[in-house]
Parts: sequence; structure tokens; C-alpha cells
Amino acid sequence: MKLKMIVAAVAATASASAFAAGSMNDQVQNGGGIVNVRTDASYSQQMLNNQQVTGSVLDILNARKSGDLAPNAIYIGGKGEIYGVYGNVSGNTPHSYAPGTLTAGYNYGNNSATNIKMPYADLAFTSTIGDWVTGFADVQVTNVGSSNVTLPNAYFILGNLSKSPFYFVGGKKVVDFGKFDSVTNFMPTLTRAYFMAYGGQVAAGFTQNGINATVTLMNGLGESMLNSQATSANQVNDFALSASYNGVAGAMSYYAGAGYINATGFTNKDSKMVGALDLNAGVKVQGLSVNGEFLVTTSGVHGMNSTSVMDNASTTNLATPTNGVADDSTGDSAFGFNALPALIGFDSGSTVKAWSLDSSYTMPVAGKDMVPYVSYSQVAQNSDNNLYQFEVGTRYNVVDTVWIGGSYNYMSGKSDGAKIGRFNTVMLDATVYF
Repeated sequence: MKLKMIVAAVAATASASAFAAGSMNDQVQNGGGIVNVRTDASYSQQMLNNQQVTGSVLDILNARKSGDLAPNAIYIGGKGEIYGVYGNVSGNTPHSYAPGTLTAGYNYGNNSATNIKMPYADLAFTSTIGDWVTGFADVQVTNVGSSNVTLPNAYFILGNLSKSPFYFVGGKKVVDFGKFDSVTNFMPTLTRAYFMAYGGQVAAGFTQNGINATVTLMNGLGESMLNSQATSANQVNDFALSASYNGVAGAMSYYAGAGYINATGFTNKDSKMVGALDLNAGVKVQGLSVNGEFLVTTSGVHGMNSTSVMDNASTTNLATPTNGVADDSTGDSAFGFNALPALIGFDSGSTVKAWSLDSSYTMPVAGKDMVPYVSYSQVAQNSDNNLYQFEVGTRYNVVDTVWIGGSYNYMSGKSDGAKIGRFNTVMLDATVYF
């Protein structure tokens, strides 16, 4: 609550300063001192794009090190997104899909639906305090028609890479575990949907000579956590470890990483937490990029917990959660998980594995970037419990801060041995950063 009050105060100060200045890049008086109020559309795109969800802290610290973010300034930015979608489902069985953004209007059996949505209107604030302290928060309206206002990110960073490779983070954000990058325009990969962790945390990190390492502690009881198993102890006993290496070899850049988290959206037969291991790697040669990721739970899975994506996507405002902790659907909405037309539970007792493989190519068309891509992801427990997704699409940078795109997505699988059906989704979307 205190953190939200602080963020609200920062946001109010930034807004008031901007109106008083008359220009977003002016200096305004503030109690005898000077506050710089600025915008940077490139920085907004780096922080708010749909393709990357981890690594935001290092993005901020590197921007401060390079001077792209000046000290004692407030940067205001954001994005708006709109899409039109046609979805068709065939051969599905009852309870085979979770009601979400793309399944509105579907009935059981053969059916289709069309929607126009504005899923995101996002206003972000970055405050640089001296040389060591940086705060970031964004206020997001998810589904503008219903005015559902959320606070996906609100955190502070203590660090200065020009003077020390160590840094510290506290607040609410995606946990630095795994990579979970996606080349897709809007739909998340299944690796991201089922394994990405998010919520209240404190973390310590190290970065130098291409080596990055992070240790994160998260709230017990699963409170404010997406994809985090609730525990019976009211302690900070959820944690994650992550390490990666980034390098360059001639014209090729590459990365490789590994991670461990002790709390996922899966439960074992005793309804206790199930952890997961992550391996990820990628290469980029000129405009061609290829990325892969593999995850596996550390023990057998007998179901999903009430803070998992499955329960957040299929239920809302549970009055009495099974674990005594209210679900936090902020991350579910903010990162597009509710756009997935199908989510299934896993209960056979075997480990759950997930993997993704994607490729994109950035090429100039009429002097602007076009990025065609292809993406495949799958989550599976055995031949009776699995889900897979394939997507192909492209996006085009019409002007510096505006992207338009189109995609086709196919999803299918099995739940308890029964085929869940075939979900076909065609989407046209546009994103504006400022």
C-alpha cells in the first residue's frame, strides 16, 4: 500500500509538472530546485513492448550509464494498442477453453467470434533521483471500454553501473527468472503463460563483462503473485535464481541463460509448491534472430493453484480462494495471458515441460523496419495433457513510434486425453508509443 501511495504521488507530481511546463522537455521550478520533465519514445518502446518482459531493470541501469536517462528527471511515456480479431473454434468440447479476450462470443461446438479491442492504454513514469536511485511505474487501462485500471509495475532500483556492478530492486514486477522473449505481436507464448512469475519482490543483481546474475525473494502465501504456488507459511519463502551471458562473435551476437524458481503455478499431490528449471539461448546475425527456451518442473504435478494463469484467466474476483489468498489478475491482463483462447490443467502426476522456438527477421521496407516472424510453443505433461501453439505474422514500423501488424495463430491439444478442439485466430493490430 505504501508503495502504491508513493507511485501515485510520483505520477501526480510528474503530471502537474508537465502541464506547468507547457513542454515535456522543459525545466520547471519545484520548491526552489529544478525538475526536468521529459519524454523519450524510444525508451518507452523499450520498456513497454510486448516482445520482452524480463530485463527491464538492466535496461534502465544501462540507459542511466549511457546518459540516455539524465539524473534528477521525470520521464513520462506510454503506449496505446488496438486490434481487430477473428477467431474460429471447431471440434471443441465443454470446459476446453478459458473465457478470455479472444473467446468472447464463443459457444460450445463449432463457432466463431469477431472483436475490436483496445487492450492497453499505458502511462509510464521513470524518476531518476541523483546518480543511484531510479523509480519506475506504469498505470494501465486494460480493456479501455470497461476502464479497468491496474498498476502492473511499481519498483525502485538502487544502483549505478558506472561505479559498481551490483544493484538492488524492490517492488512489483516480472521476476527475473527465464527469458520469455516472444517475437509475436500480442499473443504470449505458452512458456511465458504457464511459467513466467510476477509480483511483489526484492532482488539483488550483478552485471559485468556480459555476465548477469540475479537473486530474487518473493512473498509467501502467493500474495500478489502470478504463477506462484501458495504456501502454508506466512513468510518470504519463495525465491528465484537467474544467470546469463551475453557475447559477440564477429557479426553475431548471442546469449545463453539458466534459472531456477521454487514456486510456479503448479502443485504436487500434497498441494505444495512445485519449482522449475529454465534454459534459454538465442543468436542474432544482422537482421535474423533465433531464440529458444526450455522449462521443466522439478517434481510431479497434480494440478494448478489459484494464483496460476489457469485460475486467473477462468475466474474473476474469487470471494474465497482455495488458498486463502486473493487472486491477482493484474499480470494476467497486463501481459496478455487472457488473450489465449485455451488453457488446460495438468493432473497426471508427471513433470510438466514447456518449450518455445521462434525466429524473426528485421528488414528495411520503404526506409522503415518490417519484422516477419514465426513462433512455436508447447506445454506438455504427457500424451493426454498437452497444449501447443503456432503463430506466423509480421509488423511494420509505419513511422518512428507507430507499428501495425497482422498474424495468424493456431492452438490445439488434449486435456485428460480428450481433444480440446482447434482454435484459429487472425489478428490485425496497431501500437503507438509516445
